[in-house]
Amino acid sequence: MNVIGLEVSTSAAKCILFSLEEGVIETVSVKYREGADTLSLDPQELLAAVKEALTRVVKLTRRPISAIGLGGAWHSLLLLDEKRLPLGPVYTWADVRAGSTVEQLKKDREFVLDYYRRTGNMVHAMYPIWKYYHLQITEPEMIRKTRYISSQLEYVFEYLTGETGVSKCLASASGFFNIHQLDWDEEILRFVNLDRSQFAELKEPPFAAGLRAAVAQETGLAAGIPVTVGYADGALNQVGIGGDREGIMSFSVGTSAAIRMVSPVPKIPATPSTWCYYLYHGKRLVGASTQGACSCVDWFLNNLPPNLRSYDLLEEAASKIKIAEAPFFLPFLFRERCPGWQDRRLGNFMDLKPGHGLGDLYFAILEGVLFNVYHCYQILTEIGGVPEEIMISGGIMNSRLWLQMAADIFERDLLTTGVTNDSTVGAAILGLQAAGGMQVGEGFVPKTSRGTPPPSKNSPLYRERFQRYLELYQATSME
Repeated sequence: MNVIGLEVSTSAAKCILFSLEEGVIETVSVKYREGADTLSLDPQELLAAVKEALTRVVKLTRRPISAIGLGGAWHSLLLLDEKRLPLGPVYTWADVRAGSTVEQLKKDREFVLDYYRRTGNMVHAMYPIWKYYHLQITEPEMIRKTRYISSQLEYVFEYLTGETGVSKCLASASGFFNIHQLDWDEEILRFVNLDRSQFAELKEPPFAAGLRAAVAQETGLAAGIPVTVGYADGALNQVGIGGDREGIMSFSVGTSAAIRMVSPVPKIPATPSTWCYYLYHGKRLVGASTQGACSCVDWFLNNLPPNLRSYDLLEEAASKIKIAEAPFFLPFLFRERCPGWQDRRLGNFMDLKPGHGLGDLYFAILEGVLFNVYHCYQILTEIGGVPEEIMISGGIMNSRLWLQMAADIFERDLLTTGVTNDSTVGAAILGLQAAGGMQVGEGFVPKTSRGTPPPSKNSPLYRERFQRYLELYQATSME
């Protein structure tokens, strides 16, 4: 059986053609409009990219396609009017303009802790609830016209099927959802003057709806094939690596970075640091995410003269530096998510000396991103235990130097499936289940191999440098 995994990310609509027997057969990616920022997306441009990606992947094959598994980014917000038409853009996870408003709420420590314990989410500008709360103050006319609360993924699902629905997985990272009751939190809804009639009905897999005839005609697909309700990319990454069982940690390094593990119960530390969302079938997903990873690397390259914008050139220079004398980088160019959740924290190069060059700075960026993740890893393993396996994926796979650093800092072998986008595979797996090609709840176990070189003799040196990183982290706190 062949299915499409469709992922709508912050920058592109991506499709794979997938079967259990052959794995990923075809891949298509359609970027949104050139020059579009990552803070917001035009809903119509989003749908146009989705339609083009589906059309292109269908043209690549003569195989019958049995279903579409839908996935995409967590933490987006889209406001709809009474006719379910968009009132503005999709506000993505990267939009933290609510930071100043959130800072006022964070002064009430008791409120923050109660909210964190109820939801597994932090009072942080990234979350849809606080984007909405901020718009209540800054865009009251838009709020007055708002009838329904939606998101990037829900809007795509509605376009494809003509029906509404939201997975508990996606809802669990919206800020409106109680992670213990697995339902909209009535008290939180009242706090922002909303009620459950303004939200789509909560769904669990294998829920799906049939593809609309109009979309089928435009794309070449068969009308009525199942389209799954949308699941979050981070959760689907966990499915794609075979990690929907305990003991398997996913470690993805893309625009941002994240680590995640499955838990049978909510695990929320006393001090806000990690997060706790929902996967499916009663399983929670405990993890931590950074606000910047490859985005920090791209920022550095984009600010260099054109003749120096070469990953290979910078990687070669970084591989020759003296690690013990390298500067440090605090990777908070796009503010901080985990573990400190400080909206006002900024990026920094620290311990700079006159002898440092581009190689040293590039090295510091790669190291700083990993130190941010490792800081989160230490906290996560305290509440969730040390994982049996860690599966690494994302842009880091293109850099042997970065992979070696990861092995040295974590001091263990990291594995990989060898797939470019494990989250899109996860979407396809849920599509297979919806179409009857896999039993619901049947675990997917991909082939894996070593993803990093073995840890090297530099591990003790990184241990020392991590302690200095923690000192600098504490010294630059904005609270």
